[in-house]
Amino acid sequence: MYEIIAVLSLLFVIFSLYRSHQNGKWKLISSCINKEEYLLIINILKTADIPYKIQPPTAGQSHYDIYVKIEDEVKAIYLLQTVS
Repeated sequence: MYEIIAVLSLLFVIFSLYRSHQNGKWKLISSCINKEEYLLIINILKTADIPYKIQPPTAGQSHYDIYVKIEDEVKAIYLLQTVS
């Protein structure tokens, strides 16, 4: 019984470390409440050829989180500030 708990705990820790390492390469640049704002930001990023990823709303959320790679963060924020 204790071995199973130890193995599951170890797997959880390994998975958590992997996820934090992967997410460390991306920075949150915007959280959009409505779909129009979300589409505007995505269009700006696509036009500038900036790779992005989106975390769509889940049952407990009502906003879109938009992430860009760390090396593109400054460029993306500059573009979003000049358009707004």
